[in-house]
Amino acid sequence: MAEALLAFLEREFPVIPTETRVLQLLAYDAVAEFQRSLDPAAQVAELSDEDVVSRLHDPRAFGLFARRVHDARVSREVKIAVAERAFDLIPIPAFEHDAFPVAERTPSGLLRIVRFLLENESFSVLHLLHLIYAAFLDPGVLRSADRVTRTWVLMAIVAREELPETQRLIAAFQFLAAMAPRDAAAAFDGIVKAKHVSPAVRTGLAAALSGSDGGRAWFAAVAIQEGLLPPGNESEASKIEFAARVPGVPENVGARARRWLERHAVEGRSPR
Repeated sequence: MAEALLAFLEREFPVIPTETRVLQLLAYDAVAEFQRSLDPAAQVAELSDEDVVSRLHDPRAFGLFARRVHDARVSREVKIAVAERAFDLIPIPAFEHDAFPVAERTPSGLLRIVRFLLENESFSVLHLLHLIYAAFLDPGVLRSADRVTRTWVLMAIVAREELPETQRLIAAFQFLAAMAPRDAAAAFDGIVKAKHVSPAVRTGLAAALSGSDGGRAWFAAVAIQEGLLPPGNESEASKIEFAARVPGVPENVGARARRWLERHAVEGRSPR
């Protein structure tokens, strides 16, 4: 395990000498797991330093490495640097309306990484944009996360006043659309009842979800505005892309949102 992997780790992360051996072992272990996931017959014992470094540029393999690092006894600084590197591997278009490279993948266990950054006050606007794009390309990023982590991250994001409101609403919509109906309804109830979530976000989210189409028209309009989708037209290709890319929330969530808006309209006051 000589120089190539060591040089990579020292270049990318603020490691101290006592941690380098641990990170090397974790990197080999993560890449070995990734190789086995691709080919159960792979001879992982034959991995070289160069193989490991090359594989760590694949976000799926790096996600496995990040999970091991976050569970290991290494410094907080290293854990944060590894989490941020995982986000660097998520594709994001350079220009509005760029085509999305659908074949690109996101790091394994992305929401665990998001939770770690949120817990350590290191989650930025750029991280949120990466998460939105990743979930837009592959809703499985959200669906595959465990229920506790997914709900915790959703509640933390909508409550963060330092993050832009529009992006928080987009992310919340994506999360709710990715959940089972019962979980989505419970999460919506939790958001609109949470005093630490601003009235503007609660009202904005309820309005976004209230459409009879599951909120798809709202999401499409905002997605075009934010560059997630190109401007729509009546072509068959555009309709197919709309159907494939635009999520909708379960009907029970839309019904809850409409009742919540009606109740507050009758009461004649904004939520507090």
